Amino acid sequence: MDFPKPVDSMVYPRHGNIATFMRMPHISDPRQLDVAYVGVPFDTSAGYRVGARLGPRAVRAASSAVRLHHPVHDVTVHECIRIADYGDVLTTPFEIEKTYDSITREFDAIYAAGCRTIAVGGDHGITYPILRAVAKHTGPVAVVQIDAHTDTHDTQFGYRLTHATPFRRAHEDGLLVPAKVVQLGIRGSLFYPDDLAWSRKHYHLVTADEIHRRGIDPVVEEMRATVGDAPVYLTFDIDGLDPMCAPGTGVPEIGGLTTWQAMQIIRGFAGLQLVGADLVEVSPPCDTNDVTSIVAAQLLFEIAAVFAVNHGRRQAVLKPAAQPRRA
Repeated sequence: MDFPKPVDSMVYPRHGNIATFMRMPHISDPRQLDVAYVGVPFDTSAGYRVGARLGPRAVRAASSAVRLHHPVHDVTVHECIRIADYGDVLTTPFEIEKTYDSITREFDAIYAAGCRTIAVGGDHGITYPILRAVAKHTGPVAVVQIDAHTDTHDTQFGYRLTHATPFRRAHEDGLLVPAKVVQLGIRGSLFYPDDLAWSRKHYHLVTADEIHRRGIDPVVEEMRATVGDAPVYLTFDIDGLDPMCAPGTGVPEIGGLTTWQAMQIIRGFAGLQLVGADLVEVSPPCDTNDVTSIVAAQLLFEIAAVFAVNHGRRQAVLKPAAQPRRA
C-alpha cells in the first residue's frame, strides 16, 4: 500500500509551490485514500456576511505552515493513513439546491470508495448534503457540532435550505441519531425567546457559558459518553471560537471557545468511530492578518491526527446501510 507523501519542507520551503491541504499531493481518486480533504467553496446559503466560498483556498495556503507530526498523539499523520487533497467539489454560486445535490453525489462516490472526508467550507449549509451522503454508508450518525449557533431553524427568510437550517433538515431526513447529537459552544443574542427550544428538546446542548464554568474535561467526557460506539460526524463552525481567535467569519459572537478548548474537544474523538468531519464558515474577506485561516489549518491537522489514531477502527464503521427515510 502506497502512502501519499507531502512536500518535504526541508527541501521546498513552506512558502513555495502550489498550495494544497497540508502540502499533501492532489489525488482525486478516493480509492487510493483512507481520508480525503475536500474543499466545498460555497456560501450562497449564508444569511449575513459572506465570503466563506473563499475559505478552502485560504485555508490551503495557511496549512502550508503546519508540520506533520502530532506531539500529543505521537503520530505522523501521512505515515498512518493514506491522506491527500481531493480538490474541490463542483458548486454553482447561483443555485443552492443544485449545488447541494452535487455535493451529495460527489461525497457519496467518495464514501462508496471506502474513503472518509474532512470537508472545508464554505458556509454551514454544506453539512446537510454531506450528511445525506455519509448516512447512506453508515446509517444515521451521532453528531458533535461546535458552533455559536444551533443551526436548527425551520426556515430563514422563508427558505428551508440555508446555513441556519442544516440540522433541522438532517433531522427530518433521519440522518441523525437525535439522542447522540451534541451541540457545544452555543451562545449569543437570539432573534426570539424560543430560538434554543427546538435544540434543547431534541439534542444535548451545552452552552459556552457552561463550558467556561464547568471546564473542558468534564464536557469532553460527557460528549464521549453521549456518542458512545455510534458512528460520529464532527462539524466545526469556526464561529464556535471566540472572535479573538477567529475574527474571519460571517456571524461572530463574543464569549466563545478558545483554541485550546477546541483542541481538547477534537482530541476527545480518539477511540470514537469518527466517520467524517467538516470545518466551515471561514471567511477570508472578514479576516485579520489571516488569523482565522491559520487557526482553521491547525484544527484540520488536529482532526487528521484523530483519523490517524483511529485508523484501525475504519472497517468496522464504513459499511453499506439503507438510505435513511424522511421522518
